[in-house]
Amino acid sequence: MLIRKFQIPQKIWKDKRIPKETKYIYSYIYTKGFDRIITDINIGEIQQTIKIKNKGLKKSLDILEQLKYLAYQEYATGMYTITLN
Repeated sequence: MLIRKFQIPQKIWKDKRIPKETKYIYSYIYTKGFDRIITDINIGEIQQTIKIKNKGLKKSLDILEQLKYLAYQEYATGMYTITLN
């Protein structure tokens, strides 16, 4: 059985403009959406691993969207469709 490691792009860890919590959120989204371009997440999934509220998640997603790491759309409260760039 072949075990694959998820390779988070190293450029995000070196980017000083991104807060540490936002980097953790990106790594969660990246591993969940591995081998897919579009993924759906909700705040409840992320809250199981990272202590965050919906307002904080939205702020982190805004930062990542401005820096062109992903694009997101909130289709219901706390539910997001995310496209990785």
